Amino acid sequence: MSKLTPVDYDKVIKALISIGYSINNQRGSHIVLRLADQQRYLSLFGCRKNEVMVVVPTHKLIGKGMVHTIIGEIDLSVDKFYSLL
Repeated sequence: MSKLTPVDYDKVIKALISIGYSINNQRGSHIVLRLADQQRYLSLFGCRKNEVMVVVPTHKLIGKGMVHTIIGEIDLSVDKFYSLL
């Protein structure tokens, strides 16, 4: 298992788009990506449909704690996530 390192938010967005996420909206300095047709959990954003959403902050470098949170939300291993970058 590789160590977590800070990642540029552009690379995170591109990696998520490559595995099926699409940009839903942007509010301030956060981009919301959505993966439809996934029956994992009800989103916390007030939607009534079953969907998976991930929020990515648009900071130039996303810290390793936030990278860990994003990886946990999309159910990937650290190695698999870094291979997408």
